[in-house]
Amino acid sequence: MSLIGVTADGFADAQFLIIDDEFHEFALGLLAKTDTVAFGRNTFELFQTIWPPRLENENATEGQRKLARALTDKPKTVYSSTLKKTTWNNSTIAQKIDAGHINSYKQEGKKGLFTVGSVSLVAELTEMKLVDDYYFCIQPFIAGHGSVRLSDKLHLDTSLSLKYIDSTQFKSGVHIIHYQSAY
Repeated sequence: MSLIGVTADGFADAQFLIIDDEFHEFALGLLAKTDTVAFGRNTFELFQTIWPPRLENENATEGQRKLARALTDKPKTVYSSTLKKTTWNNSTIAQKIDAGHINSYKQEGKKGLFTVGSVSLVAELTEMKLVDDYYFCIQPFIAGHGSVRLSDKLHLDTSLSLKYIDSTQFKSGVHIIHYQSAY
């Protein structure tokens, strides 16, 4: 399962994300449905600097602290051939994506693997047909610029059909659309 924040014009750039307590609650719901959170190196390094300190930050909202606790407690895997160590509890480094290992999360009794952001990782997992559920978190912005678009990272031989499952709209104008892969 992948949660990807994008602007209306397709940029997946953290500077354009509205992340409020309503979003935190939604993310907590997804975390409860998974065994492990997977990250690419850039997103992991960003999260590693943001979320653990929120546990001790007296100015953090209750939603931020709850999400910080859930992320810290949940096993995490960062996919990186260059990262050598982490400081975040329950984190491991995988040098490369192993399709067999990723598919093991789909076995009976397991909840699955959850990616947050990490556009390059999502693109690679998509190309390997390893993502079952996409949650596109559409931001109410036309950015006009940004660091990356998912479409810039994907290299598919054929298009991938998605099946609409449902959607959620937040008071902020953020709209999350849930699709399943039609492999």
